[in-house]
Amino acid sequence: MKIYLLNILLLIIYSMIFLQDTPRKNHKIFCLLASLNWIILSGLRDLSIGPDTLKYGYYFEKAKNISWATLWSERVNIFIHETLGKDPGYIVFQKIIQLFAANYRAYLIAIALIFTVPLGIWIYKNSANPLMSFIIYSCLFYSFFSITGTRQTVATAMVVFIGYKFIKKGVFLPFLLLVLIAMTIHFSAICYLPFYFIANKEITNRYLLLYGSIFMGTFIFRVSIFRLGSKLIGYDQYLPFEETGTTWTFSVFLMALTILTLLKKNEILKNNKWAKHYINALLIAALFVPLTFVNPAAMRVIQYYSLFIILLVPEIINSFPKRERFFVFFVAASTLILLLIKNNPTYMFFWQL
Repeated sequence: MKIYLLNILLLIIYSMIFLQDTPRKNHKIFCLLASLNWIILSGLRDLSIGPDTLKYGYYFEKAKNISWATLWSERVNIFIHETLGKDPGYIVFQKIIQLFAANYRAYLIAIALIFTVPLGIWIYKNSANPLMSFIIYSCLFYSFFSITGTRQTVATAMVVFIGYKFIKKGVFLPFLLLVLIAMTIHFSAICYLPFYFIANKEITNRYLLLYGSIFMGTFIFRVSIFRLGSKLIGYDQYLPFEETGTTWTFSVFLMALTILTLLKKNEILKNNKWAKHYINALLIAALFVPLTFVNPAAMRVIQYYSLFIILLVPEIINSFPKRERFFVFFVAASTLILLLIKNNPTYMFFWQL
């Protein structure tokens, strides 16, 4: 736990040096240092940190025993009939990384780089407040993307952080190609495809009325929708009410943030035209919240969209009068840090006993 709080303290120190009325080029240095923190924490963690870390180590060693000749000669069986398991592109991805990273520790560092470098660039290019953005990531998202869920971590880096620039530019084919490749690594990436068509929707009262109706329908028919969605994305092994974990804290936070965002939407959109992307992403994430009460695995879909909270919260802060912004920032940051402390996550570097 102490290492996570130290990380946030370092973020604050970096911000005092590089984000206080300095040229924007210094924002790049801040994002570089903040990203480096998470590359170190993710890549050098002990194998006991993260519920899937050991499991992915087994996959990594297993992939070593499968030759490129086998992958090529059985490509149809692997990619069409999934003879090597679900998400067949992941083994190809592992084999490519193994050309440069022969052991699992090096692989973990490579994964940390593949995810965190695009994250840092994404925040640098789009965030109105990089410090708040990294605090949000450090308190809400690190536990999934930095220490577990390797396949979806890679897929998310591709479609969200890299793919977003194609959404902003309105270039569909490169975005579609990224989604198709990411789907072979983690099929849930297909859930992000609709965002290309929804991101630019204007946040009108009529749109919100339609959204509210769809949300109510999702809540009422959540079990049926979960069953259908699980089959469509190929993860029908997740059954309703099968898992005992809950997502109440994050779900309540997400819904409260959605309400606040809609109350402040006019000021937010006035300050930043791209903020409609962030709001639309939040609305999609909130739309899937009822499904998490059926099975927490629905969070896999929400994660693709809820990441835009990282960009949205700074816009919400900027929507307040200047004299109130520091107070709002302080309350938001304190709440996130208290939530982190409440969760009391553990951490060890790999050399610690």
